Amino acid sequence: AEGNIGQKTLAANAELLSEIRRFETSLEDDSIVNSTLLGPTRNWLARLAGWGTEEAWIGRDGWLFYRPDLDYSIGPPFLDPDVLQRRQRAGLEFSARRHPDPRPAILDFARQLELRNIQLVVVPTPTKAMVHPDRFGGQNDSKPLHNRSWPQLLETLKAANITVFDPLPVLRDRRRRDNSDQFLATDTHWRPEAMEAVAGALATTLGQLNILPNSPPGPIWTRRSREVSGRGELLEMMRLGPDSTLYDPETVTIQQVLTPDLQAWQPDPRARVLVLGDSYTNIYSLDAMGFGHSAGFAEQLAWHLQQPVDSLARNADGAHATRRQLARETRRLENTRVVVWQFAVRELTSGDWPLIPLRAERDRPSPATPQGSINFQGTVLATSGVPTPGTVPYRNAVLSLHASDSSGREIVIFSMGMKDNRLTAASRLKPGDTLTLGLIPWTTVQNKYGRLNRIELDDPDFRLIDLPTYWADPQ
Repeated sequence: AEGNIGQKTLAANAELLSEIRRFETSLEDDSIVNSTLLGPTRNWLARLAGWGTEEAWIGRDGWLFYRPDLDYSIGPPFLDPDVLQRRQRAGLEFSARRHPDPRPAILDFARQLELRNIQLVVVPTPTKAMVHPDRFGGQNDSKPLHNRSWPQLLETLKAANITVFDPLPVLRDRRRRDNSDQFLATDTHWRPEAMEAVAGALATTLGQLNILPNSPPGPIWTRRSREVSGRGELLEMMRLGPDSTLYDPETVTIQQVLTPDLQAWQPDPRARVLVLGDSYTNIYSLDAMGFGHSAGFAEQLAWHLQQPVDSLARNADGAHATRRQLARETRRLENTRVVVWQFAVRELTSGDWPLIPLRAERDRPSPATPQGSINFQGTVLATSGVPTPGTVPYRNAVLSLHASDSSGREIVIFSMGMKDNRLTAASRLKPGDTLTLGLIPWTTVQNKYGRLNRIELDDPDFRLIDLPTYWADPQ
């Protein structure tokens, strides 16, 4: 490892912790006791004792809550200097450099967009506990439920003329008006009708900016109601087993946005509005999330604007994931006038906020674009790893590998590292392992896998962003 003795020690410690985690995970996956008793035991504890898991907590009336969501509201101020310093030191296994303060990243992103004559609209999406505190433990929902640093962040962004659209008042007003549920009971995400209300209010705000062209005289899409049922992601995190009857699937009615010939709505890279979003944008849009498709946040925003909308959405890591993707695809900004940056508000207390340069296409190197499948033989230089199953509210995760062949040619490989809450063989790869794989260009499968939770490689200098990218089917 490079650096002084302290940095070398941290690097060695990180590798040791990583190996311990891989070993423990393999023991859990291969344990007969774990596979046969875990589900029934958790069913019994949940039913009789009201016990959830470390990350999925049981509230009232059969509602489940995600612990990082609760931490945002009841935790310490995320802009407190001591909190920022502690989070900066708490990188993944003491190796990844963390950027806990969201202010520099948001201000820098807004500045880069302003140089392109693009306005930034920030949409920090509230958690279900902020809208339904009574379903977890709070008796009085009249108190502010934002983190104590929220006013400070809001003041900083408004001083920089950044538009902040907070959906919380919209959702709480709807709740007070008819006592209706705004969130799914066993999932972290909003219900489709609540999401549509937020999209409609946001469309009004964007119209008031007076920078978008007038809408056409007639609708350019049609909508179709569809009833869908699914099991919430928090219920999946409980790992109660496939035969559990403790919680029923949830049924909701989505509004699919379709073209006049009833084809699914698609993002338009030529649109004036670009949505950068996380799973709150993907829910009801991405079939893999279990609640239908063509009815997500970007679709509803396009419907209410009656204008084309472009979208880059990735489950998890809303603080940086879509900005990294946009840095690879800056050509999508050529016609953009407004960037809507939607991210879960918990990112303010738990996310990583690096500065990410948006280089013009002409300023970027031109790596050889993969044109077809290849047979790759080489060595793993670095791996992103994947979360331990059950610790994140997503059943699937794509991992990233940095590899090189015998000639020194470097590439980035994406592969499924966790599928249906089970780790794949790729998740156990480590630096130094040899690979013999059949690869296909990432662009050929990006529409299928690109919006899933993808764990990025640690790349503080953004050197890997221009390497050719491939996909490897998990073994």
